[in-house]
Amino acid sequence: MGKEVEKSFLGLYCKEIGREAEKMTLLENINICGIKHAGKSSAANALAMLLSVHWQDSDDVLREEYSFAAGRNLSVREIYRELGEESFRKFEAKILRKLWEYDEKGILALGGGALSNPFLTESDFQNAGLIVCIDVPDKIAFQRILRKGLPPFLQQEKDPFEAFCRMNAERRALFEKRADIVIRADGKSTPLSNAEQIWEACGKRWKNRG
Repeated sequence: MGKEVEKSFLGLYCKEIGREAEKMTLLENINICGIKHAGKSSAANALAMLLSVHWQDSDDVLREEYSFAAGRNLSVREIYRELGEESFRKFEAKILRKLWEYDEKGILALGGGALSNPFLTESDFQNAGLIVCIDVPDKIAFQRILRKGLPPFLQQEKDPFEAFCRMNAERRALFEKRADIVIRADGKSTPLSNAEQIWEACGKRWKNRG
C-alpha cells in the first residue's frame, strides 16, 4: 500500500503552501493509475489527506469483498487463479462501478489491469471521474520491487528486468491514452510531491472547464 503519510506532517505541508484542506473542493473522483510500484497508493493516500477525503485501493476492495463472500482470506492473484480471466474481470468491473457510483467523491488507486478491463464501457469511464497516470521509469519501479524480492511471475524469467519492461510497455501506452492527466515522476519524487502535482493539474483542468 506504500508508506503511510503522517497527518501532522501533511498538515504542516498544507500550511506552508498557503492552503487549508477544508477549503479544497473535490469536484469528481480522482483515479490514479500507473505501472506496478509507480507509487499509486502512496500518492492516493497523501492526496486524500491533503484534501481531507477518503481514498481506496480497488484491488484491496476487490480482495476484501471476494474473501468475505468466499469465507477465506485470499490475495488478488489467488482470486484471479480461482475465478479465471473472464470471471475475474467481470467481478473487477462490478467493484469499479460500485466505487465510481458513490455519492461522496474520493481518491481511488486503480489495479494494474483495471483500465484494460473489457467489461467496462465508455459510459463507465465517463462516470469514473478524472483518470491520472503516474509515469515512473521502469528502472526506478523495478528497484522498488527488488526491495521486497522478485515476485513469482518474474522469478521464472531469464532476464527479470527485461520481462518487467515488456509487461509495462503495453500498459503504459493504454494508461497514457486513457488518462486525463499524466504526472511524470522520478527517483526524487515523494508521495507528497506527486499528490501536489496531481492536485494542481486537476485544479487547472476544472478551471478551464468553467
